[in-house]
Amino acid sequence: MPAERREKIMEWFSSNQVASSQDLAKRLNTSISTIRRDLDFLAQQGVVRRTHGGAVRVRRSTTFEQLVDEARQTAVEEKRAIAVAAAKLLQPEQSIFIDSRSTLHQFAYVVAELTTPLTVVTNDVHVADVLVNKPHIKLVVPGGICRPGAYSLLGETAINFVRELRCDHLFLSSQAIDTECASDTSLELVQLQRAMIDSSVETTLLIDSSRFGSRAIYRTTPIERINRIITDEGLNHDERAKFASVVADLVIAPYVDAIQEEPE
Repeated sequence: MPAERREKIMEWFSSNQVASSQDLAKRLNTSISTIRRDLDFLAQQGVVRRTHGGAVRVRRSTTFEQLVDEARQTAVEEKRAIAVAAAKLLQPEQSIFIDSRSTLHQFAYVVAELTTPLTVVTNDVHVADVLVNKPHIKLVVPGGICRPGAYSLLGETAINFVRELRCDHLFLSSQAIDTECASDTSLELVQLQRAMIDSSVETTLLIDSSRFGSRAIYRTTPIERINRIITDEGLNHDERAKFASVVADLVIAPYVDAIQEEPE
């Protein structure tokens, strides 16, 4: 029965952040099209947010943060689409900040494939690893202490270094975004992000659609400080209209066919 099936799906999301339609279909011994209809129903009820290949649980508190390894496997197609769209903004000889987290990892993979000469400043050691020794990239990595369970370098050393820079463009990440501000769960990360915003001519937020309309505990920046938001096709029409009225440029990135595999 649909009600029983949806209850089992909700039980799964009570202890898991993400699920693909294919995995749920196997678990419940039903068709993928049936699971998609169930997920659409649960999304309408506000229990989950749909992604291209499944769904993610709606955050329950302002301090919730997805596990790093889980985040890297969540909404990969969406993040890849966002990264490809963001790369179209790059100009030769620009200096850019690349922030931390899984969406920016996808962006780094795309940047690594280009030949456009860039100076890249990043506080993410995985981004640095992807871009190191690329002939078209001059790589700058601020010092700092690696955040436990993450890839970001944080602290006063990194903040002081960033304050001395003047970059053309910041590609920013965020745990949450509403029409008032972007916000995050780490105060140290937010402090560094604020310094990067202050040191950049323009700021583009790369954020998948599952994070819209939510809040995290620490305010990163008012929405007015963000020049552009790039997200995926999963953002519903009401949210699109709402954010298009408060940000200068809202870009909806179309899905791409190929997903960049992580280097071994």
